Amino acid sequence: MNKKTISPFFFNSFPKSGTHLMFQILTGIHSITFDQNLHLYEGVSAQLAEHQRELEKLSNNEFLSGHIYYSGSWASLLQALNMKQIFLYRDLRDVVVSYNYYIEKVNAPLHQYFKSKQLSKKERMLFIIRGIPELGHQDIHDWFSEFKGWLSAPNVLSIKFEDLLRSEGSLDESVQKIVQFVTEEDKESIDHTVIKRAKENISTQDSATFRKGTIGNWKEEFDEEITLAFKENAGQLLIELGYESDLLW
Repeated sequence: MNKKTISPFFFNSFPKSGTHLMFQILTGIHSITFDQNLHLYEGVSAQLAEHQRELEKLSNNEFLSGHIYYSGSWASLLQALNMKQIFLYRDLRDVVVSYNYYIEKVNAPLHQYFKSKQLSKKERMLFIIRGIPELGHQDIHDWFSEFKGWLSAPNVLSIKFEDLLRSEGSLDESVQKIVQFVTEEDKESIDHTVIKRAKENISTQDSATFRKGTIGNWKEEFDEEITLAFKENAGQLLIELGYESDLLW
C-alpha cells in the first residue's frame, strides 16, 4: 500500500458540524492517525502555551483536532509551526437542531440548565439561537463569529459539511481537495486510490445516515417563531456564508 509522509496538521471544526465524519475521511488517507482522547477547546490566550506543547508533540502522519476560536495569536502559532489547518463548518440552522439533541443526551452544563427549567424543544432551540447571558453562552451569531476568521486565514482549507453529503460528485471533489491539501500533491499527480480509500473509510455502520444526509433538517424542526428568531440573529451571516441569497426562506 502506498504510504506517503504527511506533515502534522490541525483539524478544527465549529461544534456539531460533522467532526466524526471528517475523522473517518482523514484517517483513510495514508494511515493518518490522531489521539481521540485529546481535543483542544477555545484557544484563549491562557491556553496558548499548553496548545503549542500539544501541537509540537505531533509526528508525521498525525493530526490534532479541536474547536478553536480564531485569533491572531493562534494563527501565528500555526504559522510558526508551519502547520496547515482544515476547518469544517455547517449551516448554522442545522447546528442549532443538532446541538439541541446533543444537549438533551449529554450531561453538559446546558443539559442541567435546560432540565432545571423544564424547557420544551422549541424553547431550548430559541435559547441556543439567542444565547444565555447568565451562563455566558453566546447567541449563534456571536458564537460562530469567534471562528469566522479562519475562513480567510492563510494555509487553511475550509470545507462545508454539506459538500460531504450533497452528492457523490460533491463528496469526490471535497475529498480530493482534502487529499491534495494534506499531501501537497497537485491535481494531475494525485493518487486516486487514496481518494477511494478515504471514502471507503466512512463507517459502514453510519453509511445509511451518511447517504441520505442531514442537510436541511432544520426545515422539519423550525416553526415560524424559531425561523424569525434565527433570521433576526444570524440571517445576514447565513447569506455571508453562502447558505442563502436573501432572508426570504
